[in-house]
Amino acid sequence: MTITKRFYVALAVLFMATGATVFAAGMKVEGTPAPMSPKPDMSALKFLIGTWQCSDLSSRRPGPFNVTQVFSMDPSGYWLIKDDTTHKASWIPRDFHSEAKITYDAQARRWVWITITDAGGYSVATAPMPAGMKKMYTYVTQSKAPDIASYGPLVLTKVSDTKKTMTTSFTETSGRVVTAKETCTKS
Repeated sequence: MTITKRFYVALAVLFMATGATVFAAGMKVEGTPAPMSPKPDMSALKFLIGTWQCSDLSSRRPGPFNVTQVFSMDPSGYWLIKDDTTHKASWIPRDFHSEAKITYDAQARRWVWITITDAGGYSVATAPMPAGMKKMYTYVTQSKAPDIASYGPLVLTKVSDTKKTMTTSFTETSGRVVTAKETCTKS
């Protein structure tokens, strides 16, 4: 028998002996379910569920462009899902899609917003409990854009059950600050 075969035979005997020892000792496999995080209280976000028509305006674009947002609740109850379609415009060559998942991390006491795009973009942002009708998300990580040095916070404001706004900004590597504002109405 070669050294390799002897090693594997010895290893198999060791595993069988260990299993027999555990069996003989009467040890039982634990049957207690793994602990689950409590489901977040998403009641403050329920007004978002449905379809929203948005007008976005960036200070570095020639005019507003349209975005359709569809919010739904994940079947698990842990995530609010936001599907975005940024519609084609003279400077937007095609419709772009993104998906965001929003939840509350009770252990860390913060809201978490994770976004991915069909163009390879991604971001993770967090926010403390909101002050009134505003929630301010700060980016934790984000895909790197070639001419952007830093991102400002994303401020979401509930105006009513059928209207919301978002403002944000970023600083280009040249030092210029670009602002963006979104106004949405629920259809």
